[in-house]
Amino acid sequence: MSMIPELMGGRSLSHPLPLAVGKSSSKMYVGGQANADVAAGTVINADGEGTTETETTSYTVPANTLVAGSTIRAKFYVHAPSANGSDTTQIALRFGSNTTASSNSGMETVATDMANSGAVCVGDGIVQIRTAGASGTAVMFGTIAMDIVSTPALSHDEAGALAVFAVDTTVANYLAVTITHSGSHAAQIAQAEAFIVDIVNPGV
Repeated sequence: MSMIPELMGGRSLSHPLPLAVGKSSSKMYVGGQANADVAAGTVINADGEGTTETETTSYTVPANTLVAGSTIRAKFYVHAPSANGSDTTQIALRFGSNTTASSNSGMETVATDMANSGAVCVGDGIVQIRTAGASGTAVMFGTIAMDIVSTPALSHDEAGALAVFAVDTTVANYLAVTITHSGSHAAQIAQAEAFIVDIVNPGV
């Protein structure tokens, strides 16, 4: 038998419902999926813009929708269908209010030789808002796994964490997956194939 969503003590929610937080007219869910890409992200080619850190996909968190205790979880999958020699690729997950993704806080892999074809990178990161407002704070942590030999096993895992960093929740914030290539060769390419973002705000 299905359960009827109900508020318990005015604080807990048994089913996601739209909720306007703070001054924003934008709706956020107390718990639920905020984004799921239905197409591949931008192809980042080392022969073009890719030798500087460039976003392949991103999600905008509306202003005034995050509160103390908000949790943002991002899962992503980047595919590098081809590479050139020993040139390297670096993948990052970044979060902040700067529209230039590379200027925001984030976790990134080491520069890695992605082999010559079929390499993939899978990431799972969490941003935890500690305090909200113009002088808000957050922490970030997660794991990024890189498969550089085109086999099902993800054998190159990296765990990362950021100590408390500044975040302004009164403005829009951007969660982005970025790619940086070391060389300028047309064969050195990568793009996001999946990007899923869940946001959970505490009961109010």
